[in-house]
Amino acid sequence: MVPSFEKRVRAFAMDTSPVAIVLIISAWLGSENILIPYLLSGTAFVGFYFFPYFLKSSRGQTFGKRIQKIRIVNLDDTPVELWRVLLRDLFKLALSIGTFSIYLVVSFFVMNEKTGRTIHDYIFKTKVIDLEGPKKKNGNILGTSESLRKRGLS
Repeated sequence: MVPSFEKRVRAFAMDTSPVAIVLIISAWLGSENILIPYLLSGTAFVGFYFFPYFLKSSRGQTFGKRIQKIRIVNLDDTPVELWRVLLRDLFKLALSIGTFSIYLVVSFFVMNEKTGRTIHDYIFKTKVIDLEGPKKKNGNILGTSESLRKRGLS
């Protein structure tokens, strides 16, 4: 099943937010030692974007993807190879940083609603799947209280 756009954005935000916080802290600490920002920033990038892929239990998932219950797989739904998922994320991050996040906006506009694949998914022949089944949607956004039923609104 194809994950929603919101799930993918939330997963990316969950992975990116700690890195951004570390970047801000490391810039503040950089006044004392010039190497500290580079070490902290590099550790944050590797730790939050790439390290989760090396864990056996989270193959194809970062921490954000794991929380959102989505996973990167090959086109035939087999587990993605480590080199492929690392290159995919490196490509995505390099273009995101290099274009000041314009790449992310463009790639998500290109994302097909049926397949849920973005530009980097097409290049690396991967897709993202939703590990949760389809949720039942409650068509009634107002609720089902007695007063709403009497008025014919439920």
